[in-house]
Amino acid sequence: MNRLSARACRIIAALGFWGMIALAVMIRGTGGLLIAYAAIVWLAAFSLQAWRTQDEFERAAQKFSWVFGGLFGLMGSLALLPLVTQPGVIAPMLDWVAGMLEASDPVAPAFLLGVVYIVLGQLVGFLVCWVGWHVAKR
Repeated sequence: MNRLSARACRIIAALGFWGMIALAVMIRGTGGLLIAYAAIVWLAAFSLQAWRTQDEFERAAQKFSWVFGGLFGLMGSLALLPLVTQPGVIAPMLDWVAGMLEASDPVAPAFLLGVVYIVLGQLVGFLVCWVGWHVAKR
């Protein structure tokens, strides 16, 4: 069996993860939670395989981008927090998340939205830094 390239592993990891997460959101309940856990295991397994197949240059780009890009993405998301928490902005997002979750706890939508906000900030920072690394080094 041929080994998959790092790019193929990352694509398989992302597509499988988001496909399973979409399925978990549709199913909900205990079954949806189990599928979400399976999606996390899927993402971890293929990400680890991608890491192992990368050369040292790609590994250095990943490490640099997660450390500095993730940090600056987090700081950027925290800097935009006063804008995002305005009543006209946050209320529709909370209503949308609450409608999707159908949770009995009123704090659950705000918690989930906060987690997604921080993760997206770090991901955007990582991607900007990763692209910048490749533009500068190649």
